Amino acid sequence: MVRCIRELCVLSIFCAAAMQLSPEGGVKRVMSVLCTAALFCTALGAIREIDYTAYALELAKSREREQRFLAESEDMRERLDRLVIAGEYEAYVMDKASQNGLTPVSAEVGLRWSIDGLWVPDSLELHYRGERRQAEKTAAAVTGELGIAPERQRWIDDESGEEIRRDAG
Repeated sequence: MVRCIRELCVLSIFCAAAMQLSPEGGVKRVMSVLCTAALFCTALGAIREIDYTAYALELAKSREREQRFLAESEDMRERLDRLVIAGEYEAYVMDKASQNGLTPVSAEVGLRWSIDGLWVPDSLELHYRGERRQAEKTAAAVTGELGIAPERQRWIDDESGEEIRRDAG
């Protein structure tokens, strides 16, 4: 292909020089047609020289890279979705704890993929400061509203280090 481009460039320079040197009138018109035909034939010659096997191989590699990129971008989208959803649940739990008189320090919500194709909350660990009674009340609300089973919740008082343990009953 590089050789064809060089040939076209050299032929273009030669044709331009010939056109400048040819006298006006019929000779210049004939020279114009001849130069156009020569450039066209050179360009067509390049098409015959294309290695279609190498082209097909490069096309297959390009499609493979495209599929890999699409798969990686889908994985990245799913991970980002999961992080955003977990962050929203964590913010919700911390707001709920604040509303119930606790001082939330940190929250970590674990998610699982449901059969409906959604990320749903599965576990919770909340570090807080405040009274145990408010923490138990908030834990019960989280169980009812988010559906996180009591045995998969950890409520840890950062001041005393005490952990609230709740049974499923």
